Amino acid sequence: MRRSIVLLATAVVLALWAAVPAYAQANDQNCEDFDSQAEAQAHLEADPSDPDGLDALPGEADGNDDSDAGGHGDGIACESFDYGDGGGDDGVGGGGGDQDGELPFTGPGDATLPAGAALLVAGLTLVGVTRYRARHARR
Repeated sequence: MRRSIVLLATAVVLALWAAVPAYAQANDQNCEDFDSQAEAQAHLEADPSDPDGLDALPGEADGNDDSDAGGHGDGIACESFDYGDGGGDDGVGGGGGDQDGELPFTGPGDATLPAGAALLVAGLTLVGVTRYRARHARR
């Protein structure tokens, strides 16, 4: 019985270790992550606490854009970032100047499928071994 618990605990630890770290990823946005200043401004207005620091430093706007003096901005996102001429982008939607409409790949890494298969096989083996021992221990 103790061996089963140790094996189960080991399997749980391995499963947690192999879990995708996306659960802890922050929504860290920089000015270059937006196609236009209008998109960055919409993101800032959606969360005025500005955790991403799009307006000088992270924090509520205080009217002071001088980050060297500890200011948190004037409420205008990415005002000094050069987005170029924009090519007619009105800031609505995800229209990018040089993008072809495809989203970047954010899926699992190359090791996710083999790790998942290995964990599945290990779990099934654990269940089979414990059932086999339980049946043969009674005899």
